[in-house]
Amino acid sequence: MPISRRSLLLGGGALATLGVVSRCGRATAARAEAAGPAGLLEVCTPWSTGPEANGLLALLADFKGRAPNVTFVPAPAGADPAARMAAGNPPDCFLTRGGAELSAYAAAGRLEPLDALYDREGWAERLPDGLLPRLGVGPVRYAVPVGVRRTNLLWSSSAVVAGADADPTPRTLPALLDALRKVAATGCHGLALGGPECLEQLLETVLLDALGPEAWTALWQDGRGWSTPRVATALRWLDELLGYSNLAYGGPTPGTWADATRLLGSGQAGYQLTGDWAEGMLREVLGLRAFSGYRWVAAPGTDRVYQCRVDAFALPRGARHRDAALVWLAECGSSDGQLALNGARGAVPARIDLPATARTLFGPYPRWSLEEWGVLPPLDSLAHGGLVGPSRRAGIDAALAEYVEQRDPDRLRMALSG
Repeated sequence: MPISRRSLLLGGGALATLGVVSRCGRATAARAEAAGPAGLLEVCTPWSTGPEANGLLALLADFKGRAPNVTFVPAPAGADPAARMAAGNPPDCFLTRGGAELSAYAAAGRLEPLDALYDREGWAERLPDGLLPRLGVGPVRYAVPVGVRRTNLLWSSSAVVAGADADPTPRTLPALLDALRKVAATGCHGLALGGPECLEQLLETVLLDALGPEAWTALWQDGRGWSTPRVATALRWLDELLGYSNLAYGGPTPGTWADATRLLGSGQAGYQLTGDWAEGMLREVLGLRAFSGYRWVAAPGTDRVYQCRVDAFALPRGARHRDAALVWLAECGSSDGQLALNGARGAVPARIDLPATARTLFGPYPRWSLEEWGVLPPLDSLAHGGLVGPSRRAGIDAALAEYVEQRDPDRLRMALSG
């Protein structure tokens, strides 16, 4: 029995394999006229499990109506689009975070410009102005956004914070520290931390709170401001927050954000700073309900911006199935495609021209996030976006790992400023 479009949008099914799409796709194709390109379409994307996989399945079901004769082929797990492009064997499309990552590919001549597609679809007028620079280099566009993930979020365990008589949604760093003290007094971890991305998230939260978005961005673009008193203040906040985390006593760091979310959702920690992918785990994997089981708020001191990871697809030069790739990109930029993907995975469409009725397709968190996306300026993320390139990210991760061991803020500042 074909999966209904509404159930896909709402993420109602346990959709484990791409085989479901082939069955749904045949039903959709039987109702569609044969048109457009035919053949294979190989796409590099990590969306293979959980809510992201459900979203991809919903997007593919809608894509079948647009390109019934195209067979979607996910690239092998772990495929590196950069290595494949350098070797002259590119995928037809690949997922990118935009920003510095995308600029590096473009500078190497690996990507096709997509300005003609943008003009044909009228996308520039349907996306936030602050998002467009992350999708290209100068005036040239190289990637099509299909959705955004908000990153500057603080999640809380309703049971833990209620037991500690703590604020579930602290909006300032002093208020958060007060809440962490109360939670720690109950024997739970105040703050759940995972791997390197969680430490980067903590760092960018305190810096963004202390500096504001303009000075924060300048730190990473030209290195200005690392010696200012505000940065020193931010690093003091960082040290205090770490003191209430599961790393406080030299314990093992959970491997990923998901491990940290399990600490939160199982009642072992009060708060977690991470992106909105945590909501899918709290709701779908751990079986908690919004408000009664968990709550969220913009990370303390960052409610003036919508810090986010942009999920966008780019077209490599020399793609073997270029025509199919262009139809895929058109689908990714469309209202229907973005509603299908993001409605099923609990994220937010990149477009800002969605009909008001679209909000009914989303649950409590994404409805709130969608409203914020429409009014707040987007800002790139250090931990989850394309703010810096891979080599700079590796240096930041190494500096933070050393800091956790030595807790020397001056040494950390010097390492980060380089």
